[in-house]
Parts: sequence; structure tokens; C-alpha cells
Amino acid sequence: MVLKRWLLFIVIFAISLTVILSLLIYFQAKIPFKEANENAEAYVTKNNLLSQVDDSYVYNSTSTFYTVIGKTAKGEEKAFFIPDKKTDDAIMEVKLQDGISKEKAIELAMANEKNSKLLHAKLGVEEIGPVWEVTYVNEKDNLNYVYLLFDNGDWWKRISNL
Repeated sequence: MVLKRWLLFIVIFAISLTVILSLLIYFQAKIPFKEANENAEAYVTKNNLLSQVDDSYVYNSTSTFYTVIGKTAKGEEKAFFIPDKKTDDAIMEVKLQDGISKEKAIELAMANEKNSKLLHAKLGVEEIGPVWEVTYVNEKDNLNYVYLLFDNGDWWKRISNL
């Protein structure tokens, strides 16, 4: 009876330790991304590029950009693409009214995809300029990426069934 209690204690302790260490590693790994997003948001507000930040995220491609979306003091909705410190790329900006919306990009990318689950839609910069990256899992559980040109919604690139 005592041996069973010790075994139960050891199993519960090992599982608890594993869960706690996994959570600790997960939250520690997220810190650099969180700080980078906060720095990008601080940059656009400090330099009066945006007066209100609505969203920000990291966009990775051949270069890494921090996309910050919000409103200017005049009420215009804009997106700024701030390059990673390691690159010499210039900061780019687009007025959201000059291109297709996030909702329209999702609609165009998933028009023929029934029973698919949207993972995310991100505005980012590729070598051809601003694009919407729409990522989803199709009905066969395959990962798919669709890249649409921000200006007009034309398909630029598609990576299917990963």
C-alpha cells in the first residue's frame, strides 16, 4: 500500500513538473516577440505616425517586418511595415482604403474552400510589395497559404497541402 502511494506521488509530481516547465518555456519564448511588437507600436506612436494602434504582429518572409495597423490623427486607417533591426529596408506604409480589406482577402482566398478552418490573415511585405497572407487548414487537414496582392486582390502565390 505504501509503495502504491509513493508511485502515485512520483507520477503526479513528474506530470506537474513537466506541465510547469512547459508553461515556463512557452511564456519565456514569447517574450522577444511581445517586446518587438511593443517596440514597433511605440515607434509609430512616438513618431506621430499613428495616434491609435489597433493591431500589430510579426510578418516573416525573406525579411522580417513588424506590421502595425491603426489610425492617424486625421482618422485615416494605415498600416506601417517596420523592418527588423537587422535589415536596411525602409519603413513602408499603406492606406488601408487603397487596397482590399482583410475580410475581402479572406473571402477571395477561401472562396472554393468548404469546411476549411481559417488560421490567420496577415498584411505583410513581400518582394512585390504589400500582400495579404491567408493561412488555413482545408478539409483534409492540410495547411495552405494564399498570398493576395493588397492593391487589387489578385493571387500572387499559393502554397497548398502541406
